[in-house]
Amino acid sequence: MKYIITVILLIIIISSCHNKSKNGGYLINGIAENVSDSTKVLLYLYPKMDEIADSTFVINEEFRFKGNLSRPRLAHLRIIESRDDKTFWLENQQIDFIGKKGNFFNGRIKGSETQKESELLLKRKDSIFKEMEKLEAKVTEKNRDSLFEIYEKMQDVEIEINNKFIQDYPNSFESLTRLNWSKERMGSEKTSIVFSYLNSELKSTEEGKAIEEFISNNRNLKIGDKFVDIEQANIKGEMTKLSKIHKNYTLIEFWASWCGPCRSFNPELVEQYKLYKGKGFEIFGVSLDTDKEKWKKAIKKDGLNWENVSDLKGANNQAAVTYGVRDIPDNLLINEKGVIIARFIRGQKLEEKLKELFDDK
Repeated sequence: MKYIITVILLIIIISSCHNKSKNGGYLINGIAENVSDSTKVLLYLYPKMDEIADSTFVINEEFRFKGNLSRPRLAHLRIIESRDDKTFWLENQQIDFIGKKGNFFNGRIKGSETQKESELLLKRKDSIFKEMEKLEAKVTEKNRDSLFEIYEKMQDVEIEINNKFIQDYPNSFESLTRLNWSKERMGSEKTSIVFSYLNSELKSTEEGKAIEEFISNNRNLKIGDKFVDIEQANIKGEMTKLSKIHKNYTLIEFWASWCGPCRSFNPELVEQYKLYKGKGFEIFGVSLDTDKEKWKKAIKKDGLNWENVSDLKGANNQAAVTYGVRDIPDNLLINEKGVIIARFIRGQKLEEKLKELFDDK
């Protein structure tokens, strides 16, 4: 019976994927060494990386995907029920992939020009990535705040490498993607300069329009600036304004249900909220979620008993764009006059600051 199923699967794959599509689409020729017959392989395409775009089966350690793209896109291969996966650039060409069971991440990709450019950029960043890995290995509960400051500086170095690459490769979708992912960290003024390097085709893409919107709306708010009001829907669907719940001191907390580090900090926030809520401390949670149910479940599970809002636009959350939120978790502390007095304040630093504001007076 197993032999019959295998033969049927082989016929399906050969008949659907034997030749490159006539309309000039892509053909992924995959070799999955040591992967058993009839193992399912999943394909995801950016920006819908949480939705399966296509699937097929491994036969004789081989698999195929065929389709058509309007432009190069990041793709993600995953062997079902395993940790084997590979992210790469897919475009309308024959793409050859060779990977081994247990080590798909280091599999080789050939045939994609954008992938070649991506790998070139990775080589440029090899040394800084090694330093980041060393730093991450040293993180403990006691030193995480100080090491985070060093890590932040390393990220700035990485962005400078990205920007030089964008200038060298203004026609590459890799350049477009890197700029879109780092725009919040750079702010609107610098983003605008780097954006000018890109060609007109890239500027007209969905990412290009997102970058243009960011340049227009980002306020580059810093410590000492007056806060900008936020109005988004809470979990009941009611429009809620930051200015309506603002008390003596309010922490604007940017997070998401899918963000592991965000969730790990939530118990500390809950504890501090219990201590100082009655003294004039408030938290205003802004989620970068897109799935309302997952967002609501995370709020309930973590016991976030303060006002939580979201426009469910993910990384393009309007408040996040305005405040220049580059990574989450992120937060800002504003005083009774609405002035930002601290940013990314958590852990021991937040505890000490609240003690200073409320207990030491």
